[in-house]
Parts: sequence; structure tokens; C-alpha cells
Amino acid sequence: MRRANSAALVLLSGLPGAGKTTFARAFCARLPAAHIESDRVRRDLFGEPAYTPAEHAAVFAEVERHAALALDDGRVAVVDATNLTARDRARFVALARRKGVPLVAVRLVAPDGVVRQRLGVPREGWSQAGEEVFDAMRNRPQPIAVRHLVIDTRFALEPSLRALQRIVERSAG
Repeated sequence: MRRANSAALVLLSGLPGAGKTTFARAFCARLPAAHIESDRVRRDLFGEPAYTPAEHAAVFAEVERHAALALDDGRVAVVDATNLTARDRARFVALARRKGVPLVAVRLVAPDGVVRQRLGVPREGWSQAGEEVFDAMRNRPQPIAVRHLVIDTRFALEPSLRALQRIVERSAG
């Protein structure tokens, strides 16, 4: 049984096509959690995204705002974005500290061939990333400085979903 205030910030990281959104949706179906998908926020704010630095800043300010609201409400906030660099993740690490909630970082990975196969077919959802975006971002990932899980999404997700749920419930509850 979860306590009334079980807030935690789950910070997903991974290249396009790594399975972040699929994983986030499955995880959020398991417990009361807010799924904050940067691609959706971008499309809500900018119907035809240009991916400029100013647009990026606006999108991530809104993602952070949604995460803060969920945390203030005592909920788990799942931030679904590439978050490939320490700079990308810093605002969310700082948010968890400011709110006094646990941060659970998760890097989602899959072999290049699996990612290319995923990106090579029409995608459902909000992401517009294709193989060209994957290729442009391949060398961006930086090590995650906090303890984190690494989940290979080519395998069944259920064991990883259970593990993450246990970690979140133990750290937040």
C-alpha cells in the first residue's frame, strides 16, 4: 500500500528509438504516476516544431513545471526525454533536490540494429525522430553521475518494470 505522499522523480534517458515512451507508458500504468513526455509537450506548445534553442528552452521549462506539479501533488513524475547530457539532466536533478524527493534515473538502451528497425517504420505517438536524428545524437550520451538503472529494451520489459516499481516504492514510500 502506497502512502499519501509517495512523490519521486523518475528521469528517463536514452537515444531516440531506445524505447523510453513505451517503457514510460507501461510503468505509469502500474501505479499513479504522471507521464511527462517532452515530445508531446513540444507538439502542444509548437504545432510545427522548429527545434530551435529557444523552443527547446520553452519545452523543458514546461516539462519541469509539469513534473513539479506532480511532485507537489505527492505523485511520481516520469520525465520522458532523451536527457543525454549532464546539462540536460541537471534541471531535473535540481528539481528533485528542491522538492526533497527521491530521484531514480534510468538509461534505456537497445542495439543500433533494433533502434534502426524501430525508427524505420511509421511511429505512433508524438516523436518525429527518425534514423537521421538518431545518427545526429548517437555520440551525445554522457555518463549519468547518479546511481541509475540501465534497461535494454530489446528484452521483455516486465522484469525491469517490476524492479523500477520496487525501487520507486522503497525510495518514495
